[in-house]
Amino acid sequence: MKFPGDRKHVRRHPQSQPIRVGVADGGYVYVQDEFGTIWALRDGPHRHPRVLGENRPAKYAGDLVIENGRIKDLTNLSGTFQFDDPDGLLAVADELEHVGFVIESGGVRFFPQDGRLPRILR
Repeated sequence: MKFPGDRKHVRRHPQSQPIRVGVADGGYVYVQDEFGTIWALRDGPHRHPRVLGENRPAKYAGDLVIENGRIKDLTNLSGTFQFDDPDGLLAVADELEHVGFVIESGGVRFFPQDGRLPRILR
């Protein structure tokens, strides 16, 4: 679990919700809460702290792209949380499949925090 890096108390964005099949195509930031639920919010500047709000800790966080109802891209990119654990990203992918999403082949990309090139995990 990690707390947001900036530690500002911000409220949860009113459009932040648990992700579900049928959500509109587009780019999203996501945060997995302490219970394993993955919350998502349309991508935009400095959005990760507002996905859960109130300085709640995250099991994992990053961004994702949905295209034609399928997850085209899933990453660990989050300046707020900066997770550097590929197994955590794979666990997020598993949970997204559990709720019904299909993840395209090559769509799970891990970005090391040390600046090395990203790795395709699956």
